[in-house]
Amino acid sequence: MSEELHPLEAITSLYLVRHGHTRATEMGLLYSDPKIEITEKGSTQAQAAAKYIATVSPQILLCGDAVRVVQSCQPVAAATGLTAQSIKGFEEWQVGSWEGRTYLDIKKNDPDQYHSWCADPIANAPPSGESIVELSERIKESLLELVANSAYEGKTIAMVTHSGIIRSIIIHALGMPVRNFWRLSIPTGSITRIDFSKNFATMHFMAHKP
Repeated sequence: MSEELHPLEAITSLYLVRHGHTRATEMGLLYSDPKIEITEKGSTQAQAAAKYIATVSPQILLCGDAVRVVQSCQPVAAATGLTAQSIKGFEEWQVGSWEGRTYLDIKKNDPDQYHSWCADPIANAPPSGESIVELSERIKESLLELVANSAYEGKTIAMVTHSGIIRSIIIHALGMPVRNFWRLSIPTGSITRIDFSKNFATMHFMAHKP
């Protein structure tokens, strides 16, 4: 009897939903503040995402603790009939003392800080914040724990989260250099699907706007 070249593996499908539009996003602010809420536009985006997610019949719904993420998750829970499970380790990029500021403001009022960061915006961190390298490694560890969780294996999972988290997951899933981080656009309310098994990951689509 011949041996299978590609033994069947359990596939965990992860649908990553970015939270809805916020006023801070519209203003171009750097922010990790978990208290920021979504706008009416963000609510509309979340409703559209929820309708799409319901069509793929997820078995598990995961949600971060930030208010904007919880608000965006509520329509998904209603549309799917699932109770959201709170998850740790997928918090947004920590921007430190640059919280609530724009790049233009930092460039104008703290040019030394700005130019120091711009010399390597992947390896360098905002003051009292974390670098993209640190963010990527943090999210990689959390993702590996999630995929290895036997309770999630072979399931279809919807996770409502942040853009930095989705970028980091894509980087890891595709084996991309972390320097590609800023080249990935993840709009508010968009959906990205990546399948994971023990030995590989497959991206089906990125930043879909339902």
